[in-house]
Amino acid sequence: MSGAVRGVAARPRLPGVRLPGVQLPRRRSRTRRSICLYTPSRDASGMGAHMLDLTAEYAADADVTLMAWPTEPGRRMLAEAARLGARTVPLLHPRDPGFGPAVERALTSVPTDVFHVHVGFGREDFDGARAARRAGVPAVLQTQHFPWLLGSHKHRAPFFHAIEPVDQLITVSRQQRATYERIGVPPERMVTVPNGIRSRGRGPGRAAARRALGLDPGQPVVLSVGRLNVMKGHRYLVAAVPEIARRVPDVAVVVIGAGHLEGALRAQADELGVGDRVHLPGHRPDARMLLDAADVFALPSRSEGMPLALLEAMDAGLPVVATRVIGSAEVVAEGETGLLVRPRDPAALAAAVAGLLADPATARRYGRAGRERYLSHFTSARMAADTRALYEQVLRRTGVER
Repeated sequence: MSGAVRGVAARPRLPGVRLPGVQLPRRRSRTRRSICLYTPSRDASGMGAHMLDLTAEYAADADVTLMAWPTEPGRRMLAEAARLGARTVPLLHPRDPGFGPAVERALTSVPTDVFHVHVGFGREDFDGARAARRAGVPAVLQTQHFPWLLGSHKHRAPFFHAIEPVDQLITVSRQQRATYERIGVPPERMVTVPNGIRSRGRGPGRAAARRALGLDPGQPVVLSVGRLNVMKGHRYLVAAVPEIARRVPDVAVVVIGAGHLEGALRAQADELGVGDRVHLPGHRPDARMLLDAADVFALPSRSEGMPLALLEAMDAGLPVVATRVIGSAEVVAEGETGLLVRPRDPAALAAAVAGLLADPATARRYGRAGRERYLSHFTSARMAADTRALYEQVLRRTGVER
C-alpha cells in the first residue's frame, strides 16, 4: 500500500479564484519537520481519531501542532493531542472575522512546513487552507474523509473553491476517490492513503468487558460502535434483532456511542419487543477495550469513507459483519475476515450475524484472519509513513529541501 503515494502532480489553478497576499515559501533545510494538523469540524469523531494517530506517529521526530474547534469532542481531541506532545490551538468559530488571522498568527509564530486539513466532504473549509497560504506554508494538503454523496450541483462550486489552494488531496479509500473523480476532480490531484489505527494493545478479556457493560458472562453478544446518526444505520441493526433473537436465544445487542438518534433507537427497540435485548450505553471512552465483550462485531452503515470501527474490531480479533458500502468493502475480506451484506437490509444482516453466532469455529477463524489483515494493511505506522512520504514529495516540488 505504500506505493499509493507515488505520482504526485502539480496543483492546477482553477479559473476565477485569486489568492491575494500569498507569500512565496522560503527554502528551508531541517531534519525535523513542523506539521500542523487542522480540522474545522464540529464533531471530528473518527476524523479526530485519525488525526491523533498521526500525531502519535509523528511526535518522535516532528514538531506537531493540532488545531481544532473546541466543541466538547474538540476539547477531548485537543487534550489528547497535548498529552501526546503536540502544540494545540483552539480555533475561533469559523464565522468569526478573526478566524483566518488567528490561524495565520499560529502558523507564523512557529514556522510550519506542512498544513494538513482534515474534512468530511471538504466544502466546509473556506479559510484554513487560504490562511496557510497567506502565512507562507509551503505544503498544503487535505484529506477527504467522506465520499462525495451530495446530489445537487450547487454544492460543487463551494467544494472546488475550498480546494483551490490545496496542493494535494488525499482520499482514504479507492471507492471514495472514485466519487470525487465523478464530480470532476482531476485524478492527478488525488492520492489514496488508506486509514490505519494504533493497536489498542491487550484487552481486559471477555469476563471483565461484560461486567463493565452489565452483561451475562455466557450470553451471545453482538456489538457495534459509532455515532448514533443516520449514516451509521443502527436502525437496521435494531430492526434485525427480533430475527437474530429468534435464531439465537438470549442474545444481547450492544451499540456503543452517542448521538441524536438515541431516543429513536430505544423507541424502535421497545416497539419491536426487544427493548430488553438492545443496550445503548452511550459514549464510552473505553469502547475499544469493551470490544472484548463481543462474539460478533456489526457495522450496518449506509455510507462510509473507510470506517475506523471495523479496523478496531479487527485489531481486537473479532469477526465482522458489515454492509457492502464504500470503504467497508475494502476493509473486509469477505469469507475470510467477515461477511458483507446489502445496506438497509435487516433480514440479510440478521442472517449473517445469527449465522456467525451459531458457528463459533468460523467466527474465531474470521477473527484471527482479521487481526492478521489489520497488522498487514491497516496500522497507523503504515498510514503515517505513506502520508509523510507524500508531504516530502509536495515539499520537494516547492523547493523545500531536507
